[in-house]
Amino acid sequence: MNRSLFVRSANHEQRTMDHGLSWYKTAMTVTGRMRAIARMGAFVVGSWLVVARAIGAVFCRFPRRWKRNSPHNARWGRVGQRCLGIRVRTVGALPPPGSLVVANHYGYADVLTIGGLFPVVFAARHDMRRWPVFGGLAAAGATIFIDRQRARAGARGIAQVTAALASGATVLGFPEGTSAGAGSLLPFRSGLFQAAVDAAAPVVPAAVRYLEIDGEPVTEANLDVIGWFHGENFITHALRLASHRRVLAEVRFGDPIAPPHHDRRTLAAAAQARVRELRDGAPRGAATGDWR
Repeated sequence: MNRSLFVRSANHEQRTMDHGLSWYKTAMTVTGRMRAIARMGAFVVGSWLVVARAIGAVFCRFPRRWKRNSPHNARWGRVGQRCLGIRVRTVGALPPPGSLVVANHYGYADVLTIGGLFPVVFAARHDMRRWPVFGGLAAAGATIFIDRQRARAGARGIAQVTAALASGATVLGFPEGTSAGAGSLLPFRSGLFQAAVDAAAPVVPAAVRYLEIDGEPVTEANLDVIGWFHGENFITHALRLASHRRVLAEVRFGDPIAPPHHDRRTLAAAAQARVRELRDGAPRGAATGDWR
């Protein structure tokens, strides 16, 4: 190998390793570091135990597999909530079966926060397949991967969402397409809504808010502890989040937008307006039950 190429490759590997270990160098107590390691270990083990318990659903044929997998996906979400110290309360009625749930997006924590509340199938961007831990678990949970860069592959993903809804499964998606920064709500991509149009499925708007971290209010200054905004290494961010004792979150559900739907763009705009209202406005109802 050319010596300069070898040096560049070695430097790149060292930078990657340093970046992955940077969580350990941050201002974190020894207790926090130990908590993070223990929780992430428990999450990995607990997640694969959920997969093992769902083995019958994993080998079930589609489209039936989506509905059979959905209770196990919710169980996995609750495992993730416990391992990351996330406690959730809800406002409004939970989505009915066979609905498309759309929400604002801060990062992977939203998947656990919302997905642990009801039997669910996840719709995710295609590159999630390559994420450490999450990618393999997502595939085992019959996640529907949607490739927005390739039209044919994207259409195939939307057709799968349509089939899942028609089978009676509830699908959760984040139509912003990526995690937004503090206070932001990116325009909703309309592709996912075509599935609701084709399946004549209700669309349930949902808004997630993070209220406290270790007893301190969540502000723009510390939201990035939970939100994954800045291209930070995934493992680094997850360990940093897991080092905190407790996160309080609230998920608000709006009234379903009932079919028939006129077209996907009109539906996307209506859903975005309702999600914004739920996120920014006063609660329409009392929080149901205790903190989960």
